[in-house]
Amino acid sequence: MNNSPSPLLQESPDAIAFRLMHKANNQDGLPEIAVGLIFLTATGFQWLQVVFPSGSPAHKQASLGLGLLVPALILGSQWAIKTVRRSFLVERAGYVEFKPANRKRLWTVFGIAFLVACATIFAIAARALPPDSWLLATTGILVGAFTAYAGRLPRFVIGGVLMAATGICLALVSFSLEMGFALLFSAMGLLSLVSGCVVFLLFIRRPVQAVE
Repeated sequence: MNNSPSPLLQESPDAIAFRLMHKANNQDGLPEIAVGLIFLTATGFQWLQVVFPSGSPAHKQASLGLGLLVPALILGSQWAIKTVRRSFLVERAGYVEFKPANRKRLWTVFGIAFLVACATIFAIAARALPPDSWLLATTGILVGAFTAYAGRLPRFVIGGVLMAATGICLALVSFSLEMGFALLFSAMGLLSLVSGCVVFLLFIRRPVQAVE
């Protein structure tokens, strides 16, 4: 008889805790909904920049909103998620207090991003992509890679692959840079919002006793 320990018993307590916390953080879909809304907000400002000519008051206001409102939404999203969970979802999800982000993992993500950026710059030097297109391709690839790495669940991996593919496809089509980013952020926002809403609806339809 094989008495080798199960994979669960071979994990360190920190690894088990991280996996359980990660699962708890993504079981209700709220982080994805927040990301989707942030992307769609950025998309709204991007479309204003596409519609109105450069230098017009509306174009300047869109640029200002993109530079101020979107970062504010990013910073406030975690507070909003915690507020919704504490006010409406405590009976289903319980209360979880998350530790600060692991710096080692963050530096790993930045390292991957740097390598991808270097590869893209090499493609530009080899005239494989026009200068504007590489920004779309790089953005799609980096956001997709970060989504898959940070999510680590099948739906995040699939979403990350779709984001990367969208960026590459847009890079191969002759769009202006502003139009390309507007389309890219629209696709990313809709994908994240739809995924989060589906997960949230499935989450709230489960009996309270079935929620881990």
